[in-house]
Amino acid sequence: MRMIATSDSHSRRGLLFDIIERHIENADLFVNLGDCGSGADLEEAQLYFGERLKLLRVGGNCDFYYDCPAVRLIDFAGKRVLLCHGHTFKVKFGLYELESEAQKEGADIALYGHTHAQKCEYKDGIYYFNPGAVRDGNYGIIDITDAGTVCIPARLT
Repeated sequence: MRMIATSDSHSRRGLLFDIIERHIENADLFVNLGDCGSGADLEEAQLYFGERLKLLRVGGNCDFYYDCPAVRLIDFAGKRVLLCHGHTFKVKFGLYELESEAQKEGADIALYGHTHAQKCEYKDGIYYFNPGAVRDGNYGIIDITDAGTVCIPARLT
C-alpha cells in the first residue's frame, strides 16, 4: 500500500496539486503534516479532487484559525503511524522528543515536517521520515508491502 506525505506548502497550492495529480491513481492515502495555508490549500484540493482524494491531516505552527489536531495516530497497512508537524516535539533541535513519543505510542513510522528538510532514518525499529517542504517541490512516498516498509524522498521535477 502507498501513502503520500506532504508538509509545509505555505500556500503554494499549485505544487501541492501537482503532487496529488501525480499520485492520485496509485496512492491509497495522502497525509499532510501541516503548514498548509491554515487549511485552505487542503480544502481546495479536496474540493477539486473530490472523493478520489483520501486525505488525513494535522495542523502546523503556521496554521492559524485551523481546527485540526497537532498529533494523530493512524493504522495503515498493518502499521501504526504517528503524524505530526513536529513543532510540538521541537524537531528543529533534534528528534529526541519525537522519538520518545513514537516509542511510547508503539509507532512503526513517525512522520513529521516543520524543518523543510527531507530526512529518513530508521532507529530502534521505527522509521522517522520528513518529506520536506512542498513549497520547495519536495514530498515523500511510503510503500508498505509484504517485503517491508520503504520511505522514499521525492521531488517534483
